[in-house]
Amino acid sequence: MSADLLKYARLIFTKGSGAAATLGLNILLARLLVPELAGTVFFCVALGIFLSLLARLGLDIACLKSISSLSDGQQRRYFHRALGLATLMNVPVFLIGLAVVYFSETTQAHFAHATVLFAVTALGLSLLSISSETLKAKHRTSEGLFWQTAFQPTLTLLLVAISGNDLTTVASCFAISYGLAILGSIWRAHSSLPASDSEHALSWQEMLTLCVPLMLIAVMNSIIELSDTLMLGVLRSASEVSIYYIAAKIAALSTTLLFIINGTIAPDISKRWARNDRAGAFAIVRKYSRFMLALALVILLAIGLLREYILAVFGAEYREQGVYPLLVLAAGYFFVLAAGPLGIFMTMTGNHRRYLHNNIAACVINVALNLILIPRYGVNGACFATAVALTLKNALLYVQFKQIERSPTP
Repeated sequence: MSADLLKYARLIFTKGSGAAATLGLNILLARLLVPELAGTVFFCVALGIFLSLLARLGLDIACLKSISSLSDGQQRRYFHRALGLATLMNVPVFLIGLAVVYFSETTQAHFAHATVLFAVTALGLSLLSISSETLKAKHRTSEGLFWQTAFQPTLTLLLVAISGNDLTTVASCFAISYGLAILGSIWRAHSSLPASDSEHALSWQEMLTLCVPLMLIAVMNSIIELSDTLMLGVLRSASEVSIYYIAAKIAALSTTLLFIINGTIAPDISKRWARNDRAGAFAIVRKYSRFMLALALVILLAIGLLREYILAVFGAEYREQGVYPLLVLAAGYFFVLAAGPLGIFMTMTGNHRRYLHNNIAACVINVALNLILIPRYGVNGACFATAVALTLKNALLYVQFKQIERSPTP
């Protein structure tokens, strides 16, 4: 028990440090730049996050699921192929992002800076995620979390705090921090894997058969969480992007512990399910689900009581305009946290296609509500659309999990 507590304390510290650095960076950018420029940065970061999901093709989750169960001779080759595919995919992804930046009202006045920001974010996150999930698959969860969530935002925060007073400097700080994070994470992941045995390498078809559905799941999740920011940037103004982005980031902080738990228990669930130990896999999920539901209630109550004080840290504009979006988004993320590790269970047990169907339904509803509500209600319409989609997605996920749990053993 003491060993488990120490392990989770270390993981919480690592992930918490990254979340704190990200929050600190957002606060610094909100105060350092006027809302219009801050909104431009937040829009480009959101665009880069979304495009990184396309670029990595679900290969990060495929590495988490597969590397722990592959033979020693297959692991490094699998990792290298994943990196190669993601690097190639960044080329068409960059062209897509370039078109968005060129035609968006939010970024037209700062085209060069916006291009750098979204490009380094997309490339950085795609390669960082593959390296980090590989480290988690080798039971180096703490180090994986460090590269995935802590190193880049912490370094960016320090660089911006020291030198950042305009958009050019901010973009340069992002580029430097992502470049160093890519190099460091790939080196550590490569070092953790045994030498390759080319005679037993998996085929490209086997890799893509697994990773493409996983990519679609991640893309649907990202559309639900980021389409509001992107549509506000295209249909409204950069200042509204800034208000919404800050409220969304605060609400999403509630899922920090869920992120840690998912990365920790995913290899165990995959192994138990592969060995036909269904009872063991279900026991892991039930153990953490009860805790996550209680935590979700506490966090929702805390945000409700402290909403104005939290937003005041970012500035007067955020406190005045961000209360309603924050409360609505907090309600939506309550269901994400309350669902606990059900999503990672579906992915690790081969039920990812059923999970994908949930996400597609929620995604369609989210986009439709965004198109209807954002032109008329702006930020308030965007947060309502996200909360509805998150609630629906996780309610469907719970129903599907119960169906699997009650189904007879094959």
